[in-house]
Amino acid sequence: MLLVDSDLTRLQSDLTGYKHLLLPLNKVLEWEEPHYPGALVGIVTFMFAIIWYLEPSVLTCFSLMGLVMCLIDFVVPTVTSYCFSTSEWGAAEEGQYEAICSRMLHARQHISNAFTSLNDLKKDKPKAYLLVMMGIFAMLAWIGSLMDNLLLTYLFVVFVMLIPGLRRHGILQKATKQIKEAITKALAGMKGKEGAKKK
Repeated sequence: MLLVDSDLTRLQSDLTGYKHLLLPLNKVLEWEEPHYPGALVGIVTFMFAIIWYLEPSVLTCFSLMGLVMCLIDFVVPTVTSYCFSTSEWGAAEEGQYEAICSRMLHARQHISNAFTSLNDLKKDKPKAYLLVMMGIFAMLAWIGSLMDNLLLTYLFVVFVMLIPGLRRHGILQKATKQIKEAITKALAGMKGKEGAKKK
């Protein structure tokens, strides 16, 4: 627990310059107003429409993204320090900021746990690991052969931007529950067929 608290404190300290922007951004990402999902999809669509129209190379895209990120990293903390005073920041805002940082840490922990689970599967059941990874990569290769790279990237970015709202409104939990139930039923059906064959 001490490690988690120190991680949270470190993240809050690292994001101090952005905290005045994180609260309104969080409201948009979590769909506190009914028009926010449409606005998110509209902004992402507009950005990808510009990329589609200009057709820059991959190197140019990454370079422009790096330039924008460097500019944001320099400008945002400087501007927010002039625009927002510390008197406007109360206990309620601090609690929301801490909750946002905590969710970021949870997301990072989920990603770390997924990699740890794959690593454990590789050590404990290498054949199952090979089948799972081959299946995932074969499916991704098949989807990639059917769709354009830019469209796939667009759909991925839209999905990532909608995840906080989907999670907050319980849609993501319902979908994952239905997927787990479908996988469990499929595995139970396969085991039932194998048992019937043995008899």
